[in-house]
Amino acid sequence: MLVFVIVVGGLGAVSEIGGATDPDRLWGFGFTFDAGTTILGGIAGVAALIAHVVGSYLILERMLELRGRVGSGGTRIWAYVGLALLTGFGMILGLLFLIVPGLILAVRWSAASGFLIARRAGVIEAMGASWNVTRGHSWPIFFAGLVCFLLALVPIVAVSSFIEFAGAGPVGAAIGTGLTDAITTAVFLPLGISVFTLLDEGTQEIGEVFA
Repeated sequence: MLVFVIVVGGLGAVSEIGGATDPDRLWGFGFTFDAGTTILGGIAGVAALIAHVVGSYLILERMLELRGRVGSGGTRIWAYVGLALLTGFGMILGLLFLIVPGLILAVRWSAASGFLIARRAGVIEAMGASWNVTRGHSWPIFFAGLVCFLLALVPIVAVSSFIEFAGAGPVGAAIGTGLTDAITTAVFLPLGISVFTLLDEGTQEIGEVFA
């Protein structure tokens, strides 16, 4: 995860410095290729997106492997890309409609990556399986996600405060944004695997993990 934060955060910072990323975004990747975008910034922006997706997949696969839950067969990276696109689009669309639908989708699809990688399920099948197993567990998963969000705020506030205190300027701000983007992702990745592992094993007491 440390390597993930350094690589993805660094590429994101170079992308923003090169004018390929909107500096006003809260987090995530928002390319803004225009006359002010440098070649290096554009390359870094694309590289950051690729590193984000591939790095996320490798972390998820490794976490499942450590629990002995990775199925046999080849890599599922392309299926994971499809899953990320479909679930990401659905959640963004849901967030645009009064926020609540997006949160519901995020909760109900939280275990999809586990089914995709460990159970070798197809993209739609993984989304459906996650939707089914999370039924009745939405509130514990939501509050677990809220805990992850609050945990992510600690390094985000620390990095932002340090950048502002040091008066690092635009370059420092870009580094801070890139790192906080990567940190947020790194904090949330284990949540989906935890939900999948608990529910796939038939555990009904998810709330006890966070008691």
